[in-house]
Amino acid sequence: MAGERERGTAGDADWIFASDDPHTLPTEQLPDHAAFDRYAAPLLERKRAERAQALQAQLAEDAERAGNDPARPSAEQAGTPGSPTTVRSPLTPSSVAPPWPTGEPRQGTARRLADWDLDTEDRDAPGRPGEAVLPSRTTSYARSGTTPNVEDRASGIEMPERFRELGVFDALRDLLALVCLVTALTTTFTFASVPILDTLGKVSIGIGLAALIAVHLLRWIPAQPPLNVVRMVRVVGLLPALLTALIVVVADLAASLPVLFSSLPDGPPVGIGVGVPLLLLGAIVGMEPRAHEGYLPHLVARNRARLVVLGIGVAAAAALLLALVMIVGRLFTTGWGFSLRAFADALISALLLGIVFGAVWRKDRSWIVFSIAAVAGLVMCALADNTLRLQFAAPLSFATGFVYLPALFAAFGLMISRSFVRTIPISFRRVDWLVYTVRAFEFSVLMHGAAVIWHVLAAIASPTGVTPGGPVLHLLDAVVCACFVAVSLFARKALLERRAEVARASGVIAGSLLVVVGFLDTIVNSVATGAGAGLLTGGVAIAVGIATALMLTVPAPVRDEFGAPDLGKMFADFRLRDTRRDSLLDQVPDVNAERARKKAFPGG
Repeated sequence: MAGERERGTAGDADWIFASDDPHTLPTEQLPDHAAFDRYAAPLLERKRAERAQALQAQLAEDAERAGNDPARPSAEQAGTPGSPTTVRSPLTPSSVAPPWPTGEPRQGTARRLADWDLDTEDRDAPGRPGEAVLPSRTTSYARSGTTPNVEDRASGIEMPERFRELGVFDALRDLLALVCLVTALTTTFTFASVPILDTLGKVSIGIGLAALIAVHLLRWIPAQPPLNVVRMVRVVGLLPALLTALIVVVADLAASLPVLFSSLPDGPPVGIGVGVPLLLLGAIVGMEPRAHEGYLPHLVARNRARLVVLGIGVAAAAALLLALVMIVGRLFTTGWGFSLRAFADALISALLLGIVFGAVWRKDRSWIVFSIAAVAGLVMCALADNTLRLQFAAPLSFATGFVYLPALFAAFGLMISRSFVRTIPISFRRVDWLVYTVRAFEFSVLMHGAAVIWHVLAAIASPTGVTPGGPVLHLLDAVVCACFVAVSLFARKALLERRAEVARASGVIAGSLLVVVGFLDTIVNSVATGAGAGLLTGGVAIAVGIATALMLTVPAPVRDEFGAPDLGKMFADFRLRDTRRDSLLDQVPDVNAERARKKAFPGG
């Protein structure tokens, strides 16, 4: 929606507070002294051990320097309290800090530990002249009264220190690259048997897999990982996979130009299978250096990522123009039936690409997020192509139609990169579930509207034998797709205009209808033509119906620490996103800064 690109995304400012249950806030009941002692004691012991290790390391370094420099005092003198090179730690009492008392009762031990070790002014106070004081870090043991700081957790599953820089997003992208490369070996790579291309594909996939493994070995095994080498290995190792995928696309284009207008009864000369775009996706996703490898995207990287996406869109438009030229030329050589079906296929593919690239060009946040989710579903289906035999993953060629899958997967790989994601402020707020529900219904309207046109054109061309099924089946499918369009329009209008409870119920009912009718349509088409689930056979209706029903039923009733949301206010704020009026949530005070601030424990 137009207004959401201009709204700020700092924090979740639209969470609704429950005014009828104020006694469940986390700071209502503070922990007692016994609970604090149980929590603080192991943390302080660990802090003391870490400080002692740091002190020993510094003393050893000073002793080594003293041994190499005769003018400096010896190691024994360096440790003498009166020595001018004494290194004092917060664990070492100074003249203003009395030694740790012995023989004290157990009660209050943790509190005295905190006062003497961490929380006293002597911790950062300078010692005697010439004394080096080790740096210390202010530590608080409570956050909003109940939540401990992440860095101070002493129990539960903890990652080793060197693995804490590994982000979940980077790990998932490495996993996606690995799966795409492995799957490219098992799916259709080219339509025709070209030994050189098949060999290049296997060799490049092997080099890419070895590079991904070597990157993690170099990053996590050495004590001081060579980050420059890690980044170079990642880029150089996956570059052959990227070049091989591009070579296959260029080879198909070069082999298709001489036979662009001739009849092809035996198929395209090369053909591009689903393994090629998967190889392209794995190379693009795996080549970008990760955050834990010392890479931070900046303005230049962001602009380059956006320009590359736009360049892919231009290449896809050129491929569409070439496909239209081929379709017109085939009218006189192959027949009007083939050209009509090829035009119908190109129409759907161009619409899908238009949705994705249009979101990027317009910088529409909600459409970008939804486009990424939709293409991610296509990627998962492509990974299971050998089992599902999906229509969209059939081998394509410039000689027979519009080659869109490599461009779509390449754009997806860039849109989930860190450089591109940081150009789009993405945050999931309560009303965003309604926004993405509306986007899903709009997507259903567009795609099923194109499916209606496809079925009508297929019914016209079915007497020539170029389409599976007869004209009656295609006309029935066209009616079913038109029903999907009508149901989606009804649900979208209800979410935008009707009362909150009625709108939510209408959306859930519409999603359920899409699932049921789409499932029946899939069964009928699988029995009649042997086709699997897809846009033209009810598969997209099933996916959209399940997604919208879940978005309308699961996130809204979930109770969080602020209480259950008010459905009426949530819908009201959602409908004010496109207007210039003030939102209802502007009347709620912003407590994000206070929530994010770490608070010292009372009395500490």
